[in-house]
Amino acid sequence: MTKNTIELLDSVKHRNVKVDTSLVDVPHNKMNTATVMVVELVTLVHEYPIFITKNPNTGQFLFSALLGIESGENLYIKDNVWQARYLPLDVLRRPFQAMLAQEDDFSGGRIAIDMANPQVISSEGERLFDQQGEPTDYLKRIQTTFAQLMGSTEQNKAVLEGLYKYNLLESINLELDLGGLKPTNMNGLYTINKDSLAKLSGEALEDCHQKGLLQVCHLIMSSGTHVEKLIRWSKEKHL
Repeated sequence: MTKNTIELLDSVKHRNVKVDTSLVDVPHNKMNTATVMVVELVTLVHEYPIFITKNPNTGQFLFSALLGIESGENLYIKDNVWQARYLPLDVLRRPFQAMLAQEDDFSGGRIAIDMANPQVISSEGERLFDQQGEPTDYLKRIQTTFAQLMGSTEQNKAVLEGLYKYNLLESINLELDLGGLKPTNMNGLYTINKDSLAKLSGEALEDCHQKGLLQVCHLIMSSGTHVEKLIRWSKEKHL
């Protein structure tokens, strides 16, 4: 992907463009984390381990689904099939991206498409526009996905700031036994500080309850069991 291949959607220019949604094992899905929104957590925690990471460019905290152990590794893809019933919105929106009017201003923007993506073709797949130039049902679903992503950005920011304010985040080092000579370590991950959570009381506890922080904490902690699934998949991959 380069800036030269990113084009703002245009009902005339992209009238005959199609997206082959059957292609799953494509370059843009080769990632070991996917950004997730608070509104997704209640569903995602049933299938993905959820951690908090930091944006390397801004230093801001992000909710992230762990998809693989090594950089660029997505263990949820096997034989061109995604091994989960629910896909994060950050995955569903691809091969599209939001072009913001101003950096970090998620109140508005336009949808663009990466024309170099292998999913983007003209022979078969989901059309973006009908013959009248109107968005197809597929494109409407993509538009809804972006509306959810952009509409949830401020909520994500508020919740993460709340977790940080009450010292509910702690940095962890995941030491994973993958059957090699030495354990594999994963750094740069944060999870819920159980001690700080247990010590909440009075106004702080009430504030965390009112803002939904307690539910988020418990959802994230419950998702940790899926790390074992990633370890199993990683071992199977290297047999």
